[in-house]
Amino acid sequence: MMGAAAVIMAAAEDVQVKAVVSDSGWSSTNGWLRRRGRDMLLGPRAPSSAPPLAVANALSGLLPDCASGAIRGRLYRWAGFRNGHGAFIMGNLSLSGLSSAYPDFYDKLIVRSDATIADHVTMNLDATVTVGENVAIAPQVVIYTGSHRIGPGSMRIGAGHAAPVTIEDGAWVRLGAVIAPGVTIGRGSIVATGAVVL
Repeated sequence: MMGAAAVIMAAAEDVQVKAVVSDSGWSSTNGWLRRRGRDMLLGPRAPSSAPPLAVANALSGLLPDCASGAIRGRLYRWAGFRNGHGAFIMGNLSLSGLSSAYPDFYDKLIVRSDATIADHVTMNLDATVTVGENVAIAPQVVIYTGSHRIGPGSMRIGAGHAAPVTIEDGAWVRLGAVIAPGVTIGRGSIVATGAVVL
């Protein structure tokens, strides 16, 4: 069987995939898959042997990083994430979380309209990450929602906990910044290159 392959066409509200074949053997033989809301020939989600995030990342991996941000945003929306129209995602997102095997994992990333997320961005989705309208997130940014409480002196790492991260409208998170759990970055703020926001 051949590796992941696809033909992708973008229209105003559609992402169409002619065929998808992966090494795991999943394939679409139903012809064109059309994305209108969540109404697809495959149903609202890809088959369990091909989780939606894996399918979106496989298809996105075939696209050039910069020029295909609008298509990639639509693919992540198809996968179940709450992306607004005009969300521009320049490279595959590295997403993790304790709940990645649960259905609510896909509800924990909210990207509002006209937000731009560069390539090589890592997000932990133990709690919700909300990216506001017209937000710009530069490459190599790390956003984490999961951590541990401080324990006693005999063992400083305590019980795990999660806290949401919100980046409000118009903010700019620059290259290599690290955003810790529970942080809200205010409307129109600029987070400096390499900053650690606690």
